[in-house]
Amino acid sequence: MKKYIKHIVLALGLVLANACTLDLREDPNAVQPNQALPNLLLNSMQRNLGGLFNTFSTYGMQMTRLQNSGGSLYDNVYTPQTFDGVWSTAYAVILKDADELIKTADANGLARHAGMSRVITAYTLLLLADHFGDVPYSQAFQGSANFNPGVDQASSIYTVALTLLDKAKEDLNTPTVANGGYLNGTAPAPVDQFYANNYTRWTRLANTLKLKIHLNLRHEAPAASTTAINALIADVSATGGLISAANENFVFRYGSNIVDPDNRHPRFTATYVAGSGNYMSNWLMWQMFHGYGATQGGQPGDPRMRFYFYRQRNSNSSDPNEIRCVVQATPDHYPTSTGTAVLLNPKAGMPPGINPDPANPAWTRTFCYPTDRGYWGRDHVDPQGIPPDGFARTMWGAYPAGGRFDANVNGNVNQNLGMRGAGIQPILMRSNVQFMLSEAALYLGTTGNARTYFENGIRASMADVRTWAVSGTYGIGGASPTETATIDTFYPAATYTTDVDNYVTLALAAYDAQVGNDNIMDYIAREHWIASFGSGVEAYNLYRRTGLPNGMQPTIVATPGAFPRTFWYPANFANLNGSVDQKADLSGKVFWDQKVKDLDF
Repeated sequence: MKKYIKHIVLALGLVLANACTLDLREDPNAVQPNQALPNLLLNSMQRNLGGLFNTFSTYGMQMTRLQNSGGSLYDNVYTPQTFDGVWSTAYAVILKDADELIKTADANGLARHAGMSRVITAYTLLLLADHFGDVPYSQAFQGSANFNPGVDQASSIYTVALTLLDKAKEDLNTPTVANGGYLNGTAPAPVDQFYANNYTRWTRLANTLKLKIHLNLRHEAPAASTTAINALIADVSATGGLISAANENFVFRYGSNIVDPDNRHPRFTATYVAGSGNYMSNWLMWQMFHGYGATQGGQPGDPRMRFYFYRQRNSNSSDPNEIRCVVQATPDHYPTSTGTAVLLNPKAGMPPGINPDPANPAWTRTFCYPTDRGYWGRDHVDPQGIPPDGFARTMWGAYPAGGRFDANVNGNVNQNLGMRGAGIQPILMRSNVQFMLSEAALYLGTTGNARTYFENGIRASMADVRTWAVSGTYGIGGASPTETATIDTFYPAATYTTDVDNYVTLALAAYDAQVGNDNIMDYIAREHWIASFGSGVEAYNLYRRTGLPNGMQPTIVATPGAFPRTFWYPANFANLNGSVDQKADLSGKVFWDQKVKDLDF
């Protein structure tokens, strides 16, 4: 009997000893990061980066009048809980996976995996620092060793990002070990959802992110920014160059599958499936319809309007049950015309590109309806409820959400229309780069001509908007279906080219008429802002960095409080991390935001 008891005790001891090695905080049925194949981690990071950008972009577009937002005061447009999702995606998924993958890749010569991971890490850190300010990094990813990681100053995050990008360039360009480098010659190729394993393009992305960083730092360190940007422009080596061609645009692509999986653009699924979702920005539609007196296909407006917006109706409703503001007076603090004078909001100023003649009908359309053609959105920070207008309001067009081109069909949306969701996240486009270089040349005197960059930016945006809707590709992969037949019939390439040339002529004439850098920048900012439709990240940075463009639409409420110079810390972070406190308000600026201009309107 004693013998059996001894065997039972021994067996129990072995079980307990083995149990001590089991981490009960981990799901034993789930693949842990250190067990995952490198390509699985990299695939997850890329896919989640598209979603992370989409959400941050929404916040930026809402604050810069590229998209409508609800609420009444700036402080209550968002709550701390709003940001729990992006925080979790950034830290628990993208950055955590990258941390594990870089360790594995560095140890095994998977240099291309490491380089892509470092670029994605740098971009994610920039998103966090630019939107929240000081955030954790140096104390993050320590598990049970530190449940309360402290924050790093945002300026330190920028330094880390620059270091990551420099190392990424080495990873992306090192030859194999046999040829004197450190790339494992037998390593599997990464699964690359962005550039199809073209590492020259990844290198140019890294350089472009460095340009973005140094432009943001131009107030903080003008001399250093000038030197750094000039070096980026001058570098013609194999590891030099900026995003300059359509196939170098940093975009995340979607398909048109409905199930298994649903890989459509989230803005398409939010609006076309049930006829609801986002309201378009009245102010953007107003600016594009009236700007410079431009025309598209013989009608008023920016040539991109029919690609950006799809109207479900082609005339304005007068029914207050559908659109309540038609029976409301224009708020006193909104810009308007008395018939003999234009009255502006004193904080906002004069919007660039709009004829200041009091007889210009634009000044009677600054509230509720931005045009006389059925463009149906909402005004900035509109606190109204939602009427039954899901099949009346203006929707996302073919660019960038993969919706329908507006060929005056003006029927109700459904999920079988247009590009059927095969859109993109325009994370960083060549047009952004040209406008960045224009700003740098204007204020820092960096290499190149600000006016030339300004023109290049407009033309790049015009070209890329139409190209995506017509071909569904920037030379990498493809999207199906496209709007080729509809667009080529309704708005042929030759007509579009003529309209673009006319638009550029008008924009350059307005640019040339300005005196002083800030007035010139007002027009650069206007064009950069319009080109950033779908990329609220760049628009939000531009608006804080420059305070421009002028004349942005005020909130419905006359005194909305402090404009969000950064956002609330996520509730989960502020409530559960003992090393940080929630922000008192949203007036605190990220370190590079040194523009004095009052944006509280």
